[in-house]
Amino acid sequence: MKQPSRLRIATCIILAVIIAAILTISLLISETEPETVLPISETTELIVNTEMTSVFVAADDRADMLIAKHPPRKLKIERSGNRVNITTEGRGILEVSIPSWLRIENIEINTTNGDIGISKTMSDNLSLSSKSGSMLITETSASAIKAISESGNIIMTDTTAETNCIHNIAGYIRAIGILGNVESETESGGIYIVPIGNGKITAESVSGNVDIISGERTINWNTESGKVRLYGEDGTQSGGPEEAEVYIHSGSGNITISK
Repeated sequence: MKQPSRLRIATCIILAVIIAAILTISLLISETEPETVLPISETTELIVNTEMTSVFVAADDRADMLIAKHPPRKLKIERSGNRVNITTEGRGILEVSIPSWLRIENIEINTTNGDIGISKTMSDNLSLSSKSGSMLITETSASAIKAISESGNIIMTDTTAETNCIHNIAGYIRAIGILGNVESETESGGIYIVPIGNGKITAESVSGNVDIISGERTINWNTESGKVRLYGEDGTQSGGPEEAEVYIHSGSGNITISK
């Protein structure tokens, strides 16, 4: 009598293991990335709001917009007219792919401490905001770029924009590309700008260093305790901030301008 009882117990354990395995596989399958495909046009506005989710928007060889989240916890997509609103919760990665040949109207991304990445995209307006996440904008073209962070680093490489507004508190700022007017400000992070083309540059830092490689531009600087080093021909030209093409202020950091 004891042996059949043990057999039943063993059978129950095996069934329990099988059921647990099936449930685990089901959960794993449900955790694979869901993909949402939406039509897109030049009037599309992409609005993303997240907390801990990192957001990456990149151009791809496609004719629509593809949205995927890893893992897909509380992903919500709403479409109203030309506006696509995406919200997520929890940690994870949100990927949005848009056509490489299409310049859309607006991209706006807001995160609490998730990172933001923008690659090879085109838009009229690009607005990024994060408290502690870092930002990387590369090979991107926009009429206006606005990037604001509290403690994350902001990096722009091979970027083209007519106006750029970059504000940071504790992280550093790096901006390289065909940049028109640039307004950059940080408290304790450094600022490094390599602009191509004409335009007014404003760089203000409280305790971080400021480095700007400037071409044929007039320069105006103001520093309290920072060291100023200038390189190149026509080192400085006087003028007020409203007249200068490059205006730099530092509280206690170094300022370097090279040509």
